[in-house]
Amino acid sequence: MAVQIHLVCAASSLVLGLYMLLSTKGSTHHRMIGWVWVVLMLGTATSAAFIHQLRMIWIFSPIHIFVPVTFIGLFEGIRHARAGRVAAHRASMRSMYWGALGIPFAFALMPERVLAYMFGFKDLEWFPMALVTTIVLGVGAYCRWEKFWHKNFQRFFSAN
Repeated sequence: MAVQIHLVCAASSLVLGLYMLLSTKGSTHHRMIGWVWVVLMLGTATSAAFIHQLRMIWIFSPIHIFVPVTFIGLFEGIRHARAGRVAAHRASMRSMYWGALGIPFAFALMPERVLAYMFGFKDLEWFPMALVTTIVLGVGAYCRWEKFWHKNFQRFFSAN
């Protein structure tokens, strides 16, 4: 049951989070959808705590580190929004999207995982999964530090 709840919440969080990243910010609609996303993320993290397919450290695996990271990140993002720190809120929520959803999603595509079976990747070896992981992490890093990349690329190309 935990896996099904986790898959529904995580998939919904991925889609809704992408919509939130691309939509207009600051409206009542943004707040309402944002709270739905927070609840879905809480459901994703809570259900993940009850999934013990890979037992590496007692009943947990390294991917379980994202459970407390998600709780802390959501708290920080909400705190920044309530305090009116828009830039900090934006950075926190982008980090949550890529760090608490993107990275675990990439790990969940590894062979012998439920998501790998769902997407038909069950027979692939580690190299294709490493490639998928690199792409997901690269896109996430770019989106998280987008302003940094733009500023430095502009400085580099304007100097030449």
